[in-house]
Amino acid sequence: MPAELKLNPLTLLAARRRAANLPVYDLTVSNPDVAGFTWPRDILAVALGGPGCERHQPDPFGSIDARTAIAAHYAQHGATVSPKHICLSASTSEAYTWWLRLLCEPGDNVLAPEPAYPLISVLAEISRVKVIPYRCEFRDGLWSVDPASLKPDAKTRAILAVSPANPTGHTLSAVDLQALRNAQQKAAPACALIVDEVFLDYPAAAFAAQPSVLAQKNLEPLIVLSGLSKVTLTPQLKVGWSVLAGPAEWLQMVLPKLEHHADAFLSVNAPAQVALPFLLKEAPAYRTAVRARLDANEATLQAALVRLVGCEVLPRQAGWSAVVRLPAGVDELNFALQALEEGASVHPGHYYDFASGNSIVLSLLTDPKDFGAGLDALIRALPRC
Repeated sequence: MPAELKLNPLTLLAARRRAANLPVYDLTVSNPDVAGFTWPRDILAVALGGPGCERHQPDPFGSIDARTAIAAHYAQHGATVSPKHICLSASTSEAYTWWLRLLCEPGDNVLAPEPAYPLISVLAEISRVKVIPYRCEFRDGLWSVDPASLKPDAKTRAILAVSPANPTGHTLSAVDLQALRNAQQKAAPACALIVDEVFLDYPAAAFAAQPSVLAQKNLEPLIVLSGLSKVTLTPQLKVGWSVLAGPAEWLQMVLPKLEHHADAFLSVNAPAQVALPFLLKEAPAYRTAVRARLDANEATLQAALVRLVGCEVLPRQAGWSAVVRLPAGVDELNFALQALEEGASVHPGHYYDFASGNSIVLSLLTDPKDFGAGLDALIRALPRC
């Protein structure tokens, strides 16, 4: 844990602007309801109040109805999974923590990608597990795993991947998966590949939708994470899940341990489990609206490049974010501060461990009016850098 926790300069500047009633166009929005995507309250009330919401019927892995609905969801993504191999948790963050504790002893390590959303390193630190980063590189117009940076050892208990990645939008190719599998085979016995697929339902218009990694026929231990936060745009319901696949002997070993661990928490509330099958069934219309917003904002960003002289938008295969490479010599933190002085909040690339030092990350989920106003602020800020 850091010895001292303090606010960063961007947070402090945004707070000062808001205190002075100056506009802050937030181009970092990741919460769908803040961005205007909400389910009607009456529909949620009916779903959450379905039969069974009033009873406590504890099952360490979650209700069989909920798990069966999740299995059906993966069938739409090209994968056949058993409800018996699905375990609910209160968010993917909790699932990450469970697996770090189940697979690792203090001092063990996991391999994790860079650049990436910084959650994994925080959860690993809490679990007293070391993170060994491996790089994803942008080359030939797309992101890909750098096999040379995958360096497992005898204490490597898991290899983590996020596909589609946040914020790069990188989806694992067959070559990437083979590189991860090769590293998995070189690591400690029973090393698991853990793939976070929360953004799987949000392919960009220019790219084909990818099947779940669960559709791959492979005999190595595999754990796939996802949850309602992105799949049904209901982060407030706090439901995530793990789907397990792999050799029968590994499943026989790990499932009882997972059951024992999950039974100690029983963290998913009954109303959310009752609502889950309905939400998964009705969610496609909501996701379609989100994808339309993402693609429209990305088109607006591309059109703005005429005035963002020297900037480049890196291709997005999927997800909610856009990565913008700034002109050579422009420092990303200085640009983010200048942009905020003009009214736009963006994330500098080092928040996600980008190596270049001249990248920023924008959320394409932002309300279009705020997104356009924020881009105008970025355009005003660029000459000052």
